[in-house]
Amino acid sequence: MLFFSACQKHNKSDYYITYIQSDPARLDPFYSTDVVSGRILTKLFNGLFKINAGGQLVKDLTDDYRFDGRTLELCLKKNVLFHDGSQLTSEDVIFSLNRIRFSSNPTSPRKWILGSIKSIKTSGRHKLKIILKKPSSTFLYILTMPNCYIISKNYYKTHAGVTGSGPFTLSEWESDHRIVLEKNPDYFDGKPEVSGIVYKIISEDLTARFEFLNKTLDYFELPYLSRMNIRKEKISFINIPELSVHYIALNNSKPPFNSKTFRQALNMAVDRDRIMKSLFINRFIKAAGPVPPKIGDYISTVKGISYDPVRAKSIITDMGLQGKEFIIFIKSDHQVSLICQMIQYYLSKAGLNVTIKEMEWSALKASVLKQNFDMAYFTWHADYPEAENFLFPLFYSGNKGAGGNRAYYSNQKVDNLLLKAENTIEGKKRFAIYDKISGIIVDDAPWIFLWYGDKKIALSERVKQFIPYPIYNGMKGNEIKLD
Repeated sequence: MLFFSACQKHNKSDYYITYIQSDPARLDPFYSTDVVSGRILTKLFNGLFKINAGGQLVKDLTDDYRFDGRTLELCLKKNVLFHDGSQLTSEDVIFSLNRIRFSSNPTSPRKWILGSIKSIKTSGRHKLKIILKKPSSTFLYILTMPNCYIISKNYYKTHAGVTGSGPFTLSEWESDHRIVLEKNPDYFDGKPEVSGIVYKIISEDLTARFEFLNKTLDYFELPYLSRMNIRKEKISFINIPELSVHYIALNNSKPPFNSKTFRQALNMAVDRDRIMKSLFINRFIKAAGPVPPKIGDYISTVKGISYDPVRAKSIITDMGLQGKEFIIFIKSDHQVSLICQMIQYYLSKAGLNVTIKEMEWSALKASVLKQNFDMAYFTWHADYPEAENFLFPLFYSGNKGAGGNRAYYSNQKVDNLLLKAENTIEGKKRFAIYDKISGIIVDDAPWIFLWYGDKKIALSERVKQFIPYPIYNGMKGNEIKLD
């Protein structure tokens, strides 16, 4: 009877109903590394700053601040309540950031993002001063990441759990079925227009399409390879600019992938233009390197590796690798499988014997963390609109494995330039450093560079307002309006 009542309650017309393809790993900022968790965490928690729909940095829990590149002085908003009813203070901010900064067992997978902090001190109930070890061009952006969301210190100490101050609260989590959020009527930044959000766990695109057309979903994300006919009266479509890059991570730590020449040959072997024309229906942009062509005020000038199958085959033959067997790990996903079948075809034309192994996402990540792989298909979604976010997490040698550097790439010159860019506040000088870094990375070819993504969504006739955000953790959900 209780279960039936819950179902009836969450099927009310004033709940926005969407879906995710898998359960989030953890709904705790301490552990957040995946997009699914980030999308939900941003509705449960707040940070000191956030990214708005225009991709700009704006205040969130902060009322006023001063930042000179090294010292951040800020005043918190005084009308913020956590979901347990307690008021936000500077002690909550210090506790939340130090929980990650000084974590040891377990260690937060994003501990490194706060490594630039020298000290955090309170100068009043709602005043803080954060001093950095060196000047940082990206520190305020880093504070928008889900890992930097603020939790209630008292609640954590009392209940050994986390609670936030976001526009929604967690009401129900039924693994592999759904997650239900309830609106927070005390939200400081405008209470939600809907009574709640239901996230159904739907792993297959066809199932999600079926539910959308049968009006049991308000949202449907068109697959990359979509030829699905969902034209129907009163359905609206939105193209969302998405800051992401798709790539094949090559295990730079093992032969022959530790050879730059071989990695370059793999890039030369794959006809990305043909794959995109065949599968993507004029979506996506071919990746010249790791950073999208425009992000914030930065415009990339890097040139990619050209398709040259003759040269690729010659290199592989000269290295004595003809017929060599390799495996591409992919998550269990029909779209990714089709993409990698075409990549497999081009690599076979170059003389390699490549097989594709589908895995559950957790198993794939575990294998990569153990360096037990040859190649693996990944997508990186930006945490904030700054080119550095496509470089430091993915290529800094100190971030190998869980930190984001899944190719186990290491180049001392790149490391030095990344640290120099971080300490360069002036934009044009920093952008010039980014171009140097990207050029070196493209030449080193630690990945097979594929394409930059976008997103196209369909909304049901019930949805009267939906504001798209370029960052996955941008949309708080309180702006959604239903008929």
